[in-house]
Amino acid sequence: MPNSTLTISDYQYLTAFRQRFTRQQLQHAVAARRRPTRDRVLPLWLLLGLLITWFWLPADKLPFVLRWVRPGRKKLPTDPAVYLARGRLGWAPLRWLRNHVLGTLATPELDPSAFHHGRRLLGLDGTTFTVADTPDNVATFGRANNQHRASGFPLIRAVALCELGTHALIDWIARGYHKSEVELGRRILRRVPPGSLLLVDRNFHSFDLWHAALLGRFDLLIRVQKGPTLPVLEVLADGSYLSRVVPRRGRNKAARAIPVRVIRSCWTDAAGHVHESRVVTSLRDPVAEPASALVALYHTRWEEELAFGEVKEQLAPRVTHVRAHDPIRAVAELDGLLLGHWVLRWVILQAARAAGVAPVAISFVGAVRVLKARLGLPVGRGGWTPWWAAVLKEIGAERLRPRRNRQCPRVRKTTRSHWPTKKPTHTEGTLPVLWVVPPSAP
Repeated sequence: MPNSTLTISDYQYLTAFRQRFTRQQLQHAVAARRRPTRDRVLPLWLLLGLLITWFWLPADKLPFVLRWVRPGRKKLPTDPAVYLARGRLGWAPLRWLRNHVLGTLATPELDPSAFHHGRRLLGLDGTTFTVADTPDNVATFGRANNQHRASGFPLIRAVALCELGTHALIDWIARGYHKSEVELGRRILRRVPPGSLLLVDRNFHSFDLWHAALLGRFDLLIRVQKGPTLPVLEVLADGSYLSRVVPRRGRNKAARAIPVRVIRSCWTDAAGHVHESRVVTSLRDPVAEPASALVALYHTRWEEELAFGEVKEQLAPRVTHVRAHDPIRAVAELDGLLLGHWVLRWVILQAARAAGVAPVAISFVGAVRVLKARLGLPVGRGGWTPWWAAVLKEIGAERLRPRRNRQCPRVRKTTRSHWPTKKPTHTEGTLPVLWVVPPSAP
């Protein structure tokens, strides 16, 4: 990084982004489109950078962000030209960046809180993102429906793989709302690094998941529902027992069974009701992995829910998280949003290392505020290194308060409104005919 005054030009307004996504990488990603391109007023590599850092001005449209990034330029593309260039860019460059740049951030030596006995802690879970209400998006992604009505906006279902110790989303897959999380989760298991410990919600429990973990050489820690039968084969000293997971179909089920360890635990809610849960894991040594420690470790899975909240509430605080009007641009915009979150999590990790704390102990909101206040200022006479160290020090001082022991019981939600759902017929068509009503006779 040059030791000169930081100017807001090109995509330097987010300096951390420039460190993780260089200009050469962006150009290689654009070349992944496999179509010839020429140098325009708005280069496609710069537009790709804008899509990833669009969260910096979440309430503004893309052409305005371009004018803010490149001030003083006499020749700037018009608004239609920017959107046409976005269509030419497509989704392939963002997919290339996900496959070649994204990855895990923590290391065992510098970030021990992100590991458990040398195993990297990862989480697998799904969420939904609202998208612009257009006919193309509705036909591609669909809406949520219940016994009352359909949702107001189409929804994109995304299943992501999260590094729990840093809140970094290292890979994801996005499809329509009616796609199953279990089906999408199977496609992303190939990105789990060998030797990791994957924490999964009970919705994903299946023989295919355990078989994928066996082939991928990573361990599982999953909560299961009441339905699956897990027979007691051997009771261990800590109260857990050995069992097996068998396939539901096919021949030689007993020969294909996968050995597991089951831990039954109980907890009491605020009303005094006792609840029982089962946690199943591939870690079968009760001495090296006590049952009580694994039950407590399973709650780390909720860190991924907090990561989803950072994206949806802080980087896209809008009614529609994705504003694109067609499916290809919608998926590309979602990828850019999640890539931007990964960059911010890398910055927070650097600040956590400098402060000597866990990355999850630093406030995400505070870090974004510091960056917004700092990255537009000049570097100063000291050069780049002292300036960046000061920024990391400010971010490291943004600490979170100790978390409360909260409980979220499953209860029925009340209906917010009994008004019918808005349909296209309510907003389209001719204007109503108005007429003047004369006063009535006395």
